[in-house]
Amino acid sequence: MPQLLVLDIDGTLLNSDDIVTPVVKQAIEDVRLQGIEVALATGRRVGSTRRVVEEIGVHLPIVTFNGALVWDTRFERAIHELPFSSSVLGRVIQLCQDYRVAPVLLQGPEQGERIFVPLANGIHPSYLEWFLDPRREEVDELTYDELSQVPGVLTVDVFGPELALQDIGRDIAELEAQVYDVGEVSVQADPPNWALNVHMPGASKAAGVQVLARALGCTLADVVAVGDGNNDLPLLEAAGIGVAMGNAPDEVKARADAVVVGHDEDGVAEAIERFVLAPAAERR
Repeated sequence: MPQLLVLDIDGTLLNSDDIVTPVVKQAIEDVRLQGIEVALATGRRVGSTRRVVEEIGVHLPIVTFNGALVWDTRFERAIHELPFSSSVLGRVIQLCQDYRVAPVLLQGPEQGERIFVPLANGIHPSYLEWFLDPRREEVDELTYDELSQVPGVLTVDVFGPELALQDIGRDIAELEAQVYDVGEVSVQADPPNWALNVHMPGASKAAGVQVLARALGCTLADVVAVGDGNNDLPLLEAAGIGVAMGNAPDEVKARADAVVVGHDEDGVAEAIERFVLAPAAERR
């Protein structure tokens, strides 16, 4: 019987209206009533993930920054953290400068979840107005040299045209850094902005969930994981059961153990019934 259910957020737990439906909320509560732990795993920061935890209405452990941080929401503390080393961060920043694409550095909550972008002497922040406007109070502008020395960075988001990101993504991967292709994120730039999430080598949702599972006294074999994106693939393949949402790309569906309906059809509730509650009922 599964001991830990891990849910991605965007495109999985949340529907197109950006909410957790009552059906899914009830399914999660049914899981918890069986004594099975529930956690969230996301590329989001802690602050934006906390809103989803509050919507569910219970304290859940969260694997954030694509696994670079495992956070205890009950005691507001890090269980595990994998920040960039100064050497890897410096090399990523140099590549961004070489390719003239915009790096956005995201710190963890213990540093206040500050956001850092280049000053106007490089890629001007106006290139990222759509991203920065809602977050101005969180943003600091630094020179490239200063960006390379920022401590506690858990994610470097890289924004730029699709072709430029394909090229820099290959070069960053050669550093053995972890790179996730987010896809198109804004049409307000010309050409449209695409995005990569970049992390230290070894950061993944699978690695973060492994740390969490160990803290809970189980292993990845005891995990049912549900997701829809390329950043979910390491976890879907490592978990005892990896479930892809119906709205996931074909590659994700092909590499998952099972596929359920989409996030607008309460696919998480289907996954819970088939792979968590039904096995639990059979053991009674």
